Parts: sequence; structure tokens; C-alpha cells
Amino acid sequence: MLRKTLVTTLIALIFGFGANAQKMIEYQSGMGARKAENPDVWILYKTVKATHEGMVLNSDSAHYDTKRNNFTAFGSIVIEISDTTTIFGDELFYDGNKRVVEIWGEEVLLVDGATSLSTTYISYNRNTATAKYTYHGHAMNGDKTLDSYNGLYFANQKEFFIYDDVMLTDSTTVLTSDTMTYNTVSKLAVFRGPTHIFTNDSTILYSENGTYNTDQGYATSVKKSSIYNGNQRLTCDTLDYYRKTKFGLARHNVNIWDSANNIFCTGHYGETDGQRHYNFITDSATAHFVNDQNDTLFMHSDTIYSTTTDSNQFSTVSAYHRVRLFRTDVQGQCDSAFYNVTDSLLTLYSNPIAWYDSNQCTADTIVMKMDTSGVKTVYLNGSAFVVQKVAETQYNQVKGKRGVVVFNEGEPSYADVLGNAQSVYYLTEERPNKTQELIGVNVGVGSDMRIYIRNRKPYRVATYTNPDMKAYPVKQLPEEEKFIKGFRWHGSIRPNNKTDIYIWNTPDDKKNEAEK
Repeated sequence: MLRKTLVTTLIALIFGFGANAQKMIEYQSGMGARKAENPDVWILYKTVKATHEGMVLNSDSAHYDTKRNNFTAFGSIVIEISDTTTIFGDELFYDGNKRVVEIWGEEVLLVDGATSLSTTYISYNRNTATAKYTYHGHAMNGDKTLDSYNGLYFANQKEFFIYDDVMLTDSTTVLTSDTMTYNTVSKLAVFRGPTHIFTNDSTILYSENGTYNTDQGYATSVKKSSIYNGNQRLTCDTLDYYRKTKFGLARHNVNIWDSANNIFCTGHYGETDGQRHYNFITDSATAHFVNDQNDTLFMHSDTIYSTTTDSNQFSTVSAYHRVRLFRTDVQGQCDSAFYNVTDSLLTLYSNPIAWYDSNQCTADTIVMKMDTSGVKTVYLNGSAFVVQKVAETQYNQVKGKRGVVVFNEGEPSYADVLGNAQSVYYLTEERPNKTQELIGVNVGVGSDMRIYIRNRKPYRVATYTNPDMKAYPVKQLPEEEKFIKGFRWHGSIRPNNKTDIYIWNTPDDKKNEAEK
């Protein structure tokens, strides 16, 4: 039996010298004895201290196998792995030849500078300075905490590799993932697999491959990228997002959706700014307005902007340059357009043209009032001109200072032309075989006119205030009366389907003059 204050380097003296001497464990203990059934094992207790190649271990008691050069310790374990790394636990096994520590307990705590890791079991490889845990690890670094079921900590790199139920949190963010690395110096998290980032302003980011810098609040994503905030969702292939300024930059297959109003904007380059409440999309930019019948109005232009409310609903949608529109019941073209979400008003500016059925509308500006069934009212402001093709060279025409076309459940009901109204109106009669036969032409002027429409065709024209109307047989209509001054027919550039909106056509006035 060894007595207290026994300080020994028995291994160096008894169990060999030379090349292997420095690899043997040295120890101190208050008391100790050889194990009866195995004399190679020393039983040590009362303030045990062991050292091995720079590592210092303290415990209440221990078993030291001098033959195998391993150390089993019990109670109040403190291991000083290096100048910065210390591990605390309840029980330990150390293999001196492999330089691997296994330590377990109710709480095993690894402290490395400003970083701490607590769990119930750690395997620490001194050769690679790597700690491994396999059951619920909780790490802290400043205000950052990391939780996962399994993980590795690389002390030299100051980096965690964690997997299974991963969570990274700080005062502004919660990140959940399946697999992640986190560097405590650069503050950079790198994740693979489904990942959510929840910020304290109710923004949610989703990615399956990306990074997040916890100090800068900067996220990148290169696979299945999304931002959710209130009523707005942005999806794309590649995303950069700055949490502090709420700014996101999206590339490839960009889709910004307002779920409250069922409006979404698509393109291949986009920006979203939560502080300034706007979105921007270009490169095949298209706005999609979906009504209750799931009949979508497609609007394409060079660029599309949308402003948003505090709840991230779209408040306005603006399209700039080379605007083309298509829906089954209405089509259009202009240089710029503006949609007010609250009022459901779509305004077309700069040489606007709108088509519905066989009708064409032009004016200085055209305003369409929408409802759940589609177009409700069309306002033609300034130089209003409505044309309907009757036959190859015959057109119903109405012109005035301004006009209004009123719809009922998606069908045109009547049109008012106000101020210096002029009309050319072909009269038809239905034959027994249901075909329409031209029977005459009315040509006239008046202050105001109302055109009544049935089955999408005019069937009566009422002229108010100073009317001057003339009726002609079709073949006797004078050439100079066939067309109202300023007549243009733009049927050749009309979008016929939603893919046509990506083809810009400039109205060819010379061709239209030749048609006359």
C-alpha cells in the first residue's frame, strides 16, 4: 500500500526506457495499491493527478493499467488538454498509446476559450484535436448556441460539424437543419439539406444548400431558396439575403408571390427590400394576376416593380417598357403600366392598345377596373377610339375625347363615348341559317354616344346632343366615310396566347394606312 504524498514516476523507472518512455502515463496520488487479480493495474485514490505528453488529468480515483498504458478515472474529473481546452466529467477512459480520451457523466463539459460544449459523452482524439459526441450536444459561443444529436468539434479550426436535429440560435435568429458546420471565429454556418432560418422580424428563409453568417446576418443559398414574410413568399435558385437591412437578391427562376391577393411576379433576376417595401424583377419579368375563376392575366415588361404594405401584401405593381398583356378575355400593349391593388385598377400608359373579342381600344391612357369575374369597366382617357372588325375591310368605329366600356359578369354591356363623338356603324341582320348579313351603314357625329352591346356585338347606337347621322347601303358608302380620322387597326400585333407577350411588336402605321 502506497501512502499519501507518494509521488512517483514508476513507469519510467520500472516499465521501460528509450523510445517508448515519453509515451507512458505519469501520475501522482495520495494513496494507491496494485490490483490483486491483475498486478499490472494500479488502484489510485485521494487526489489523483496524471500527465501525458502535455495533458494533465485530475480525478478523485483511478485505475492505471501499466501494461496497456491506459487510465480509467472516477469522480470530479478535470482534463487540461491544452492551454485553451479543458474537459470536465464524472468517468473517463484514456488510451495513452492511441491518445484518445473517452469521458462521460451526467454533464460532460468541454471548454475551449470562449466556446463550451456540454453533453453526456465525449470522445476526444488528441492527435487530431477533435471532440466527438453522440447524444445531444449543447454548445455556446458568446450569444450563439448550437444544439444537435451528434457532432464533432475541431479545436484547432475552432469549428463544429453537427448533424441530426441541428439548431443554431442567437438573439436575432434560429436556424434549424439536418447537417451543418459552424466556425466560432468566422461565425459562418454552412449547411446541407433542408434548412430553415427564422429571424426575429418574422422572416423565414429556406434552403437546401447555403451559408449564414451569424454576426453579419448574411445568408446565401444555391438550392431551393425561399423567403417567407407575412403574405409574401419569394422562391428562386440562388439567393443572397441581408437580415439587418431585410434585402434579398434572387437569381434564376425567381417567383415573388402575394398570397393574400393571389398575384405573383416571375423572372430570372429579382430584389426584395423589406425596409423600403418594394420588390423588383427583370429578365423575362412577368406579373400574374389570378382571379377567382383561376383565369390569369399575364403581364410582361422589361422590368416590374411592386410596393408592399407592412403585412407584405402588394399595394401596387408597376411595369416599365415594352408591356404586353394576355388573358383569354382581354389583351393589351403599351410602354408602361400601373396596377393599384386596393382599387383593382390597371392603367396602361404611352400608346396603349387593349383588345377584347373582336374589339380594339386605343386612347392616351386606358384604365381597366377589375373584379373577381374579370374586367368590370374600361376607361379610355383622351383620344378614345374603339374599333371592331366586321369584315376584311369593314370596321365599326367610335371616336371621342373619352370613353367608358361597361361589362356585366365579364361580358361587355355598353360603351359611352363622350365629347365630339363620331361613329361608323355597320347594320347587320340575322339570316335563317344564323349568319349575319350586312344591310347598311350608319355614319354620324354628336356630342355623346352610347353603343349597346349584345353577344359582344353592337346592336344599337344612341346619339345625344346635336346628332347628325347618315345611313348608307353598304356598297354606296363613300370612301371618305369608311374610316374616321386617326383610324388604325393593330390586329397583327395582338397577343394570341401567353407566350406571345414575350414578343414585342411596334405598331406599323404604314401597313395600316395600306389596309384602308
